[in-house]
Amino acid sequence: MTSINVMPINNLNKYDANFTAGGLMYHEFFALKEILLSERFDEMIKIEEEQNNLLGVATNSARKRIISEIKRRYNNTSSDFWHNFFQWNEIEQKLALFFLCLKTYTLIFDIHFEVTLKKFKTGNKLQAYDIQMRMDEIASKDEEVSKWSDSTFKKMNVQYRKAIKDVGLYTGTSLKRESKAGSIFWEYFKNNNEYWFLEACFVNI
Repeated sequence: MTSINVMPINNLNKYDANFTAGGLMYHEFFALKEILLSERFDEMIKIEEEQNNLLGVATNSARKRIISEIKRRYNNTSSDFWHNFFQWNEIEQKLALFFLCLKTYTLIFDIHFEVTLKKFKTGNKLQAYDIQMRMDEIASKDEEVSKWSDSTFKKMNVQYRKAIKDVGLYTGTSLKRESKAGSIFWEYFKNNNEYWFLEACFVNI
């Protein structure tokens, strides 16, 4: 298969650690179904931030941070994404949310393609150390990343590995193909010219 490792245009931003706000945020997105399907997203998400009717996040600061990241990911979707999302099965929904993470967070995209995909192709084993090595390499070249605390790096590492485990690509030690996503699910990404995501999920490799 010809490599299709091309970074999505929306991913060409600086590295940030905001993925640590909650990983995939599956339950949060599911709770916001009515808002995500509405044509009044901006208005309704602002009301949710103020009233906390759906998310049930205890503190105002935590809710603002979560909603800020939800809005970032929402802005990386096409108009029909959420209508398809709520028709997909649970593992497909989680894969779709991982797709948004790859499009939104440069560091997650980098780790996944520069470490995880390469590991899958050369033996399937993945350890926390492999990811930390890549983050150290990035930090040596990026002044802002070099200022992150050890706890931020650790949390990023843990959240990333949890995400790929949640979407069925990782056992905790080994990488694997996910087997519960159907052909119609993958067709959506093909039809939207997001072939790189199939490679990210080890499809046809």
